Amino acid sequence: MIPHRRKRNNKIKKIVGFFISLVIIIGVGVFGYIAMANHRLNNILDKGYHKVDNNYKSEKHKDTESFLIMGLDNTQERNLGTTRTDAMMIITINKKTKTTTFCSIPRDSFVQIDSKSYKGMQRIEAAYTYGGPSASVNTVEKTFNIPIDHYCVFNFNSFIKLIDAIGGIDIDVEKSFMGTDESGIESIKFNSGKQHLDGAKALSYARERHVDTDIMRGFRQQKVISAVEEKLKSMTSFTNLYSIIDSLDDNIQTDITPKDIKELISNALTFSNYSKQQLTFDWRTFSNQGRSMVELYKDSIKFVSHKLRVSLELDRKNETDNNGYSFHTNGDYLYQSDYTVQNPEAEAQEDTSTNGNTYIGTSGNTTTGPLPNIKTSNGFIK
Repeated sequence: MIPHRRKRNNKIKKIVGFFISLVIIIGVGVFGYIAMANHRLNNILDKGYHKVDNNYKSEKHKDTESFLIMGLDNTQERNLGTTRTDAMMIITINKKTKTTTFCSIPRDSFVQIDSKSYKGMQRIEAAYTYGGPSASVNTVEKTFNIPIDHYCVFNFNSFIKLIDAIGGIDIDVEKSFMGTDESGIESIKFNSGKQHLDGAKALSYARERHVDTDIMRGFRQQKVISAVEEKLKSMTSFTNLYSIIDSLDDNIQTDITPKDIKELISNALTFSNYSKQQLTFDWRTFSNQGRSMVELYKDSIKFVSHKLRVSLELDRKNETDNNGYSFHTNGDYLYQSDYTVQNPEAEAQEDTSTNGNTYIGTSGNTTTGPLPNIKTSNGFIK
């Protein structure tokens, strides 16, 4: 009987040994896979790293961080000859209050550009055209009186590839519309209701602004970010890790270092559970030299700036931060149309104030400079 027991014990030891070896092999494989992916990510971030000349001087609070996220309308394939930021979003994170704040900036916002080559008025999307990420960061900081700690610029390719790499996202579409593809052709049909979007459809959804307004466009972009966040949280394997990282190759420009990104990734799950605050502007449109411009009301800029500064622990709260407070613009505006796009009746319908608008500007304050022809690499200005 004893020999049989020894044989059985030996058999069990072999099975246990096999499973231990298998676990070790899998563990080493996973560790090696993650190590290679980490090396790949470092290379991509190093290649896309671009430091900005930041003019804003402010004390930084240790529990807060601010980001400017931008999406370009140009790629190597589109080769538009110029590059603008098709989307701009400020994101602040406050670890003390456990709050993430989102603020989408209408791309046609008429502001003073802060670049080395141009200091005049133009759409905010053109700040990047005049001076790359440095001009965009400095223009946003000057317009809203906030510091930007880090920026990140994506092009269409990175957006599409990232969404596809995670297997698409689920979005509840507010209303039916025909969306445009990368070339600007209305070829993508959206029905209202919940649906699964691949990269191309998600880009079309995020860029749509003709079905309603630029403000709603900003909310759509925030919905896409939330959907990506939810999808990443639900992923249980590393199989898509390389594809996700590769989606950024030659398609990103940032001042976020590999060390910074590792810290953000390690805190990502914590940040995703923070309460979310969405900020928006009161605004109107006016026509200028055949182009439609967005004027953010002066008091609306002041209100949003305050909320952003509170989120960064730079301002103390006041009565506008009380629960139930609802901001309404006084309607004072600075810029009048030359009516090359719309007539006075159409312009009046764009006013958001119910109090009757008051013009407080000066003649000639809508003068804009010419957009420069610039050399780009896959849409990016180096």
